[in-house]
Amino acid sequence: MASLNSYIAQIQRFARDQKQTFLDTGNLTDYINQARREVAMRAQCIRVVPPISGSIVSWKVTNEGSGYSNNPTLTITGPDFPSGKLPSPGGAQATATAIVSGGKIVSIFSQFGGYGYFQPQMTITDVTGTGATATPVMSPLALVTQAREEYSFSDFDLSTFPGVKEIYYVRSASIIYSNYRYSLPCYAFSIYQAMIRQFPYQYQYTPTFMSQFGQGALGTLFFYPLPSQSYQVELDCCCIPSDLTDNQSVEALPDPWTDAVPYFATMLAFQELQSLNNAKFYEDQFNRRCLGYSQYARAGRMTNPYGRY
Repeated sequence: MASLNSYIAQIQRFARDQKQTFLDTGNLTDYINQARREVAMRAQCIRVVPPISGSIVSWKVTNEGSGYSNNPTLTITGPDFPSGKLPSPGGAQATATAIVSGGKIVSIFSQFGGYGYFQPQMTITDVTGTGATATPVMSPLALVTQAREEYSFSDFDLSTFPGVKEIYYVRSASIIYSNYRYSLPCYAFSIYQAMIRQFPYQYQYTPTFMSQFGQGALGTLFFYPLPSQSYQVELDCCCIPSDLTDNQSVEALPDPWTDAVPYFATMLAFQELQSLNNAKFYEDQFNRRCLGYSQYARAGRMTNPYGRY
């Protein structure tokens, strides 16, 4: 995978400026990051689906109860939505321990957060104690919540994808309802406004329609009917990479598109030097490579060799 230093070295070779006589490396870093954003958006090669199930980060004691011994039994429900992904495609059971003081459960520590959880629950049992309850604090999940219609792209956490900065476009959204996944039709906001969201607040149900309002990283999604509870929402997102700031920064662009980055950055460098013919040459090289890599990576395939849908 490409690094910041390897990008800089390639641009210096293209510009014949290995001794850094004409081009400042700080400027080259800016050009590289601009080129990476251009590649990501043009090729739509950074696509992620924010997780709809995850791990239990911690537990919040909502009622300390009374009369508990030093070793109450904490029973956590099993994984309720396995992701099908590594490291535990079928989910993994979470475990926790309680801290008891004066017969009250003052805190609960998550020993192992497990995998594949959406709405876990805990049961606390003891020979003498009673009344204690706790609620889980989950890792970031992509959800729509009760009565909320509008969601900014930035509301969906991308921290599980190193090197990915933000969403600039959502290709599709699917709601998980009653163990069934279905994709929502997406309407232009003017149609959504005029013909779909007719009941402002009182109508709550499983979302059936969606619309995007605004463009780029400041875009928002609208869901209607307003959710009647929390639902998992699976989003197919096109994303922009985080800037490379040093050689340890994570490059989210996949190969082979990383090979196109130095051509666009070199074009910007020659524009800085007012060498416009050279800039045009590297722009043409970038366009050819970016298009070519997309064609190579998406060569196409037969949907069904037997002729049935």
